[in-house]
Amino acid sequence: MASPIHVRLASRAYDGVLPILRGQMKIPGFEFDVTETEDVPGMFAGMFKGQYDISEMSLGELIYYTSRGKADFVAIPVFPSRMFRHGFIFTRKASNIRTPSDLSGKKIGFLRWVQTAAIWMRGMLIDEYGVSAKNSEWYVASIHHWDDHDPGATVEPRDGSVIRMIENSGKNTSERACKAIFDGQVDALGVTESQFATLLANDTVKKLFENSREVEASYFRKTKILPIMHVLAMQKSLAEKHPELPAQLFRLYVEAKSWGQRWRRAVPSLAEAWPNPYIEAEQEIFQCDPWAYGLEANRHVLNRFFAYCDAQGVTARTTAPEEIFHGSTVKLSE
Repeated sequence: MASPIHVRLASRAYDGVLPILRGQMKIPGFEFDVTETEDVPGMFAGMFKGQYDISEMSLGELIYYTSRGKADFVAIPVFPSRMFRHGFIFTRKASNIRTPSDLSGKKIGFLRWVQTAAIWMRGMLIDEYGVSAKNSEWYVASIHHWDDHDPGATVEPRDGSVIRMIENSGKNTSERACKAIFDGQVDALGVTESQFATLLANDTVKKLFENSREVEASYFRKTKILPIMHVLAMQKSLAEKHPELPAQLFRLYVEAKSWGQRWRRAVPSLAEAWPNPYIEAEQEIFQCDPWAYGLEANRHVLNRFFAYCDAQGVTARTTAPEEIFHGSTVKLSE
């Protein structure tokens, strides 16, 4: 019997991928050498540098490099991480910002420009609340998740935005961004989960949307969008060597997602006393499976995000969603 082909896989421990990470679900002939990590930027950088064969990847980063013909990896329409982002925007209390539209003309900061969460937040502020791309001042602490590996990277927004760099004594991207809002370099800051505790502990800032859950539910009812953050990616060299693998991975992740959804309902939680009513309340809002895999099931989400990427200069040229996915997976669905 032939030895299995070892494949280096990196992922966070989402409920929808646990059976894969634990070795309960496999692809015949392949063995996953798993790196389970919470260091998301490090995971992206590892994939960029070729340390992993398969990994979740920033959707924005993958689009950036694909549109420039520089991507060594290709996507599979599996989306391990999706998240609303209204609740991740903070403002300085001294800036007297009461509504999202008050941000127009203000100094608005983000961790990175080519960051999926930031692309969604900027697009949402402009699209949903009329914030001016041209007249507002946009600041970032870095361009990519891996600036030290791609120092020449540039973006040229098409919507009139001008990118300014946050410069202060912060030791890394996160520290520079947080220091910028604390010191008044920016009036607002869009972040990720990693900065939440730091920002909430500082009484000079507040969340832009105090009722973010209600706002996000309303946003979904209007748009039917639960924003995609990460997409499954694999090295092109691996896909070329094993052209059957992308479609096999899609089916494997669909099976694991189905297991995760059943598991959430069946297993008592240490975080929620009433998990099923909470899930039922969400289903009342969604009226569908908002975590669906496959290109067509997510066409409306991807079209919106690609439009944001085009406006913000993340893409070097107009790029279609089909371009980022392996050809064998474009028509696959659950």
